[in-house]
Amino acid sequence: MNHMMLEEEAEIERLPVDLLAHIFLFTSSFTDLAQGSGVCRKWRKAVRQSLAGRERLSFSGCKMDDESTVRLVRYAYNLKELDM
Repeated sequence: MNHMMLEEEAEIERLPVDLLAHIFLFTSSFTDLAQGSGVCRKWRKAVRQSLAGRERLSFSGCKMDDESTVRLVRYAYNLKELDM
């Protein structure tokens, strides 16, 4: 089983950051993005990169403090619409 888990981890590591960022563009849930950014440094970079390409972002239904909101919105420099 350990060998199988190592193979799966190796497969996901092969994905380039640009491809991960593109995948994250299809994720509309802020909670999912936040959890994805906590997986590892590579995923955090991909989430940040995907935020840069977003024109719309919604925190609706999420409890956000000002510091967390500022930290995320700073990466979403193409935003045209922000739903809070």
